[in-house]
Amino acid sequence: MVEIYPKSLSRSFSGGLLNQLESGWSEVFEILRKIGKGAISDLDLIEVTFLDDDEMARLHREFLGDSTTTDVITFEHGELLIGVETAERQSLEFETSIDREIALYGIHGMLHLAGFDDISAKKAELMARRQKDLFNKVFADLV
Repeated sequence: MVEIYPKSLSRSFSGGLLNQLESGWSEVFEILRKIGKGAISDLDLIEVTFLDDDEMARLHREFLGDSTTTDVITFEHGELLIGVETAERQSLEFETSIDREIALYGIHGMLHLAGFDDISAKKAELMARRQKDLFNKVFADLV
């Protein structure tokens, strides 16, 4: 199960989008849980919180020692923090929608919980392929 907390002050979210994200991420969660690897296999719930740059940068500094904002922060206990202002900037850069970027960030965070990492180029490529496959399976209508 996935619960979403839209605490971003810079952007509001429609109920329809929140329902679509919750449903899609719940499907991704179940797919990854069944693999049985990483912390995700022991979780019953993932909490996703949408935050603005200032709060993302503060938490990034507090927990990871980096004072810059970021797209997603993943905690092993099943909490994902998603930077909506970063998603907005990335959507402009990649000519996609902010909704698509946010959906990708949630998948990316869950992949980390399933034991994937993107530290090396080879592992990042594998993770990116898996992320794309999951996105196309669950969120193909988001562009």
